[in-house]
Amino acid sequence: MLLLTDIQKKQFSDKTGAECDLLHFLKEHEDRSIEKVELQPKPESLNSLNGFVTYESGERYFFKTHTEENEKVSEYYNAEALAKSGYPVITSKQITQKVGKQIVLYQIITYPTLFDLVKIEEDKGDTPTDTTREILLNGQIALDKLVYEIYSRSLSEASAEEHAKAPIHQLFSHRLAEDGRVGLFYRNKSLHLGSTSIPFETLSKLQWTINGVDYSQSLSEIIERSRDLLAPRKAPVIPGHGDAHNGNIFVDLDHSKFYMFDPAFAGRHHPLLDLTKPLFHNIFARWMYYPDQVLQEFKLDYDIRGSRINVEHSFRPSSLRLAHLKTRVENVLRPTVTLLKANGSLDDSWRTFVRSALFCCPFLTVNLFSDYVANGTLSERYQPPVKLLGLAMAVELGASEHKGSSILTDIIDEALA
Repeated sequence: MLLLTDIQKKQFSDKTGAECDLLHFLKEHEDRSIEKVELQPKPESLNSLNGFVTYESGERYFFKTHTEENEKVSEYYNAEALAKSGYPVITSKQITQKVGKQIVLYQIITYPTLFDLVKIEEDKGDTPTDTTREILLNGQIALDKLVYEIYSRSLSEASAEEHAKAPIHQLFSHRLAEDGRVGLFYRNKSLHLGSTSIPFETLSKLQWTINGVDYSQSLSEIIERSRDLLAPRKAPVIPGHGDAHNGNIFVDLDHSKFYMFDPAFAGRHHPLLDLTKPLFHNIFARWMYYPDQVLQEFKLDYDIRGSRINVEHSFRPSSLRLAHLKTRVENVLRPTVTLLKANGSLDDSWRTFVRSALFCCPFLTVNLFSDYVANGTLSERYQPPVKLLGLAMAVELGASEHKGSSILTDIIDEALA
């Protein structure tokens, strides 16, 4: 049976073949009058398909769909609820609500994404007086303030049963399950680092020292702790986008306005979960999207001695990304923590909760154990240093305690202060 997950992977190595497969899929499951499919394989399409469909009538629409192995969510795309809450969200023309076959159609929009604009500006180097950078930062500040305003006036509480229905859990607790991505990506697999091959069962039990900092927990311990903390339970909830990374933000440069789209994981969920994807993907994930370029931008060395792996790497977020992190922390994260505390719903373990959610982003968004294949899927394009960087970053973000100081630990510690 033809699956969207297979087509999503195929689009990077055989775009024409993937378009033929998707056209067949859409004719069978969506509308037989669809005549043409044009895919846009983009770096941010790590777990999605997007592009354009043309109908026999000549009508043409932009489409996007999320893909996930062992998908457990039955209803995505609660865009209407976001719009009613005050989010600047672009509503869809049509949504197909079927597990594993979720397709959303939009009127064609010509705005660039924040993902592309940040990358363009970042590649120019540190030019803080650039007009576009100022527009992007001011737009981010305005959006962050609006997001917190929505949080503050809509915070409520959901029972464990209600919260468990939130689509955002597909990104966290569902992926952490043994039949989710932990099992699919890593169990009984090995990480190939040149002439060295390390079984996951061995790697997952090692203690890590990264850039001179000793981390308190192994990957195995972080996984188990994260499963416990991120399991759906009674919780404070807000209406949130759930996946508001830069690839899901259109930018009207003329009016300095941001618009959200693709609310695949929109719903009522914990505000700290709502913040996680943009906190990680917008700031720390350049290596994930542009592995070949980033491979030329950083150095990494490692050695394994006994039960400890030592990694030294020089990867750093750009000043532009750190400026966007600063506004997100100052205008959303810290006010939200204060709000939850005043409301009596801030758990003492909130920092570890956030770290557990952040851990999932590098560890479970892509398969870091995939064998390297030139011109393969995005995760197959990660050469050994990039794979090990992703794993090291999962520990740097996810471990609840550490001894020592490095640039990345200081950035995260300050954000969660």
